[in-house]
Amino acid sequence: MAKPRKRILFSYQLLSNVGCEIIIRGSIDFLTRAFPQYDLEFVVSSYHVARDRAILADLPQVTIVPMLGWKRYLRAALTYTGRMVSNWSPRFATAEFRKSDLFVSVGGDIYTMFGNSIPHDWLGYEAFATRHGIPSMMFGANMERFEIVSAADRALLLAHLKRFRILVVRDRGTADYLAGHGISENVDVFPDPVFSLRPRTVFHRRKIRRIGVNFTPILLRDFGPPILERFAGIVSDLARDGYEITLLPHVYSSDGNPGLNDPTALAALHAALPDDVRPRVALYDRTFSLATIAEALQQIDLFVGARMHGCLNSLTLGKAVCFVGYSRKVHTMVDWLANESPFGVMKQSFNAIHADQLDAAQLRGLIGAHDAWAAAAPDEPVEVDTLSYLQGLPVWGHVTRSVPL
Repeated sequence: MAKPRKRILFSYQLLSNVGCEIIIRGSIDFLTRAFPQYDLEFVVSSYHVARDRAILADLPQVTIVPMLGWKRYLRAALTYTGRMVSNWSPRFATAEFRKSDLFVSVGGDIYTMFGNSIPHDWLGYEAFATRHGIPSMMFGANMERFEIVSAADRALLLAHLKRFRILVVRDRGTADYLAGHGISENVDVFPDPVFSLRPRTVFHRRKIRRIGVNFTPILLRDFGPPILERFAGIVSDLARDGYEITLLPHVYSSDGNPGLNDPTALAALHAALPDDVRPRVALYDRTFSLATIAEALQQIDLFVGARMHGCLNSLTLGKAVCFVGYSRKVHTMVDWLANESPFGVMKQSFNAIHADQLDAAQLRGLIGAHDAWAAAAPDEPVEVDTLSYLQGLPVWGHVTRSVPL
């Protein structure tokens, strides 16, 4: 007997961001496990349909719907007249949304008040779903900085969050933060979507020889030219110590936006290296996706980066990681990893350091701790059984009871 078909529509994600690809894939895995009684179709909207179909070609249950150019003008008019949320229209065909059975706002940093404002478009997604009787849930988000927006916008934001059937956030720090704003009854915790994709991680006892460094436009935006000088100095010190170094991206801009494009920032870092160091530092120059970046990460022993999903991607591949911080999310994630997750058995091999405090000495300390662990029992790798941990969490029953499909 065929399973009933149910259609799940995701909020917009840039698949040029490997982290967004992780979010989509991890969300699909979670929802497929949560609702095994249904034949699920997942709807992903795209400005680059052919590319995104190719990236997700191994997932036959995914439907890619194109963005419509003329919708830009409608949405601009709604924004100009102040009616964007109350009369929100998707950037793709409205019928694609209306025939969905569930809207899922998927993960990442949308609710961290980037641009010092509430995420109006994401409020619009939920408002549209609510108007049309489509239930909403959230999966994989972190949240912070509600305090920087006006009292009126904060009230709008909190009312919006309370309308979700369930908010599945990615760490306890986010759940506690929401509770501080009076939102707790519809909140549950489930680790970042990347953990759904890596059911088993093996940490081999190898000393660190090869280091991947990720440098992003976010660091330049938040810290200015001094951060470029700081990272150039760190890379130079480590190269002169004899480590092999590759500069690795995790996000690129399909439209050439330097504010999003890791390769642009990495090229600037490479150019800032001293003449004696630059030839010894490799610059990743392939096209990339989760698959190709994972191949590159498999070749390193330590990842140093400001992209959260770059760090988690590396950790779940069994690599040592320095999470470079520019907001509280890095520290709450690393606290959870060290103290509540099964990755706590490897806490000597990862840490979090704020970007403008990072230096080569701190990285040498992390390397030393990892290398001591590696030398202690060279023939005894450590395995982390993430799948068993995830399956034992109570969120599964909470989701199926909260979300009517």
